[in-house]
Amino acid sequence: MNEIQATRPRESIAPWLTRGALRDGAHSLTALRLRNRAWYPFILFTFFTAAVVTWFRFPPIRRPELLIPTLGGFLYFLYQQHLNETKLFKELFVDFNHRYDELKDDLNAILFDPSEGVLRPGQREKVFNYFNLCAEEYFFYKAGYIDHDVWRSWCRGMNLFFGHPRIQGLWEQERKESYYGFQPPK
Repeated sequence: MNEIQATRPRESIAPWLTRGALRDGAHSLTALRLRNRAWYPFILFTFFTAAVVTWFRFPPIRRPELLIPTLGGFLYFLYQQHLNETKLFKELFVDFNHRYDELKDDLNAILFDPSEGVLRPGQREKVFNYFNLCAEEYFFYKAGYIDHDVWRSWCRGMNLFFGHPRIQGLWEQERKESYYGFQPPK
């Protein structure tokens, strides 16, 4: 199992049929994919076709004043949903990257520090902040608000730091349930 599979929620063709679907499989149903907008024409065409067939098939509802607002409302909802998810993703992305930028120099200093053994108190604080950042990123990824490609990229970065013996040792000592179920990629 690679680093992405280790932290990736289970996905299946029918996620609602798996055990713990509300907990694990829900991600596959609600996952933010920035490429989703490519499906909008297909979804709109399918919905439009179904609405027109229904409109012709059932004469009592054959009123254009129902068809046009229904299609317009659906299109508006779909676009607004994508727009809101994209805005939230951007806010999270900017915040997480800003926090990482504040930590990266100190984390890199730990990586290239020839010292062995336990980390100094200032280093420990920076590493704990990094653990919390990774756990929050995982939490929002699992909830479907972080794009999978972004998460994979972040996992590659996490491998670098969690592969360091001193950071890995601190993680093994301190990991608890407070990290939202996050496990470093392997």
